[in-house]
Amino acid sequence: MKIDFDEIIRNLESKANSIYYNNEKLRDIVERVKSIVENNPELKKVIEEIKLFIDLIRDWLRKDYREVSQTSILMIIIAFLYLLNPFDLIPDFLAAGLIDDIAVIAYIFRKIKEEVEAYRKWRDKKETVDIIEVEGEVIDSEEDKNQ
Repeated sequence: MKIDFDEIIRNLESKANSIYYNNEKLRDIVERVKSIVENNPELKKVIEEIKLFIDLIRDWLRKDYREVSQTSILMIIIAFLYLLNPFDLIPDFLAAGLIDDIAVIAYIFRKIKEEVEAYRKWRDKKETVDIIEVEGEVIDSEEDKNQ
């Protein structure tokens, strides 16, 4: 069986566009995907990619991270929509029903990898620069490095 990734993207693009402009719907989709991931060990092959997508969308919604294109956000939404659709190419209730979902997520990750990796670097740097608590004092980790 050959998966036509471009057709999947075309079929979900319109719906993804409407969700892009509706933060409430997007938050709901993120929570539903998070729930599926937590309860589905079959997705372990792409768990890191999905978690990264979830974190990126959350930081984008909070306006903490805006260095991502609309196209990449739309691609992540498409990946989420496909994952949430139980009647996709291989219905999820069948044995091995998540194989196509995994393939679509991996494909989308590869398509937007550069932007996702830039986000990962930003997130990792942000975590090391965030305020830390040392011996009851709150100090900035950058300031701490200079002492």
